[in-house]
Amino acid sequence: MTANAVCPGYVDTPMTDRTVEAMSERLDLSEDEARTKLGRRQPIGRLVTPDEVALAVLACVDNGAINGQGINVDGGAVQS
Repeated sequence: MTANAVCPGYVDTPMTDRTVEAMSERLDLSEDEARTKLGRRQPIGRLVTPDEVALAVLACVDNGAINGQGINVDGGAVQS
């Protein structure tokens, strides 16, 4: 039995769409401009994809050597 936490940054999902909408209204930007601005806040310059988060989860599923870890999937934000 292992226990890990996958800690994503901003992921391109409907939940992030709500953040983009709020940014758009607050900053008087189009939603595309707000999405681009949000993506640029991450060192990789874009939003993380759901597939990238899923791959991090799958890496831990049957690997007892990964245990008790917080796996950051945030495009390098924690390290910057």
